[in-house]
Amino acid sequence: MSILSSNNKIEFYKFLNGVISVEDLENFIYSQPDLEQQLDSEAYLDLIEFNFKDKYNKVKLPEFIKTSIIEEGQFETWKLQGALNAFLTQPDKIDLNLNRIYHLYCGVYQENRKRRYAYKFLGNLGLNYLYWTDEGYLKTFYGENWKTEYEKFSNDFGFYHKQLKNFASEILSAIDSKEIEILNDGTYRISNVLRNKLETDEIYQLQHPNKKYSS
Repeated sequence: MSILSSNNKIEFYKFLNGVISVEDLENFIYSQPDLEQQLDSEAYLDLIEFNFKDKYNKVKLPEFIKTSIIEEGQFETWKLQGALNAFLTQPDKIDLNLNRIYHLYCGVYQENRKRRYAYKFLGNLGLNYLYWTDEGYLKTFYGENWKTEYEKFSNDFGFYHKQLKNFASEILSAIDSKEIEILNDGTYRISNVLRNKLETDEIYQLQHPNKKYSS
């Protein structure tokens, strides 16, 4: 496996996470002479000979990167940290960030119906996503007035964020201290103390400012 600098890793992570395009990644690859020293020779040759314009090759590119250039567990760790940091620093977007965390909680379904990178320790956050602020949900119940209703609900975002932020902080600290470690095979290790605390069937019950928001 390659030994990439942190900055170079992040560019590949951003591509895998849909933040930058194939064209952006191609420009990055050809503008970074240090990649040749950081990648093993076979991976580097395969990368620079890659036909980025071929639509069939584009489909293969993410898997090639995850098997030959970066460690998938490190990428998933970066993605998880990004979601938790966004939640902590963007209380005004709590609905979007909790929805993102919910998908991380659920993981990625495989053809054999098993899941990879499903984080049960996110339950107190992911299972408290604010479904009643979803655009589709609001349009169903309020029609053309959905934006007005969304603004009303958004006034309470700080109230919800205050209740849940400690969970995000604790999980981030656990990742930093290796009490939670994301592995390349789609699983993770977690300390027994945290498992017993965060992975129970008793999910935190979100408190609401009044009954009309109750789930």
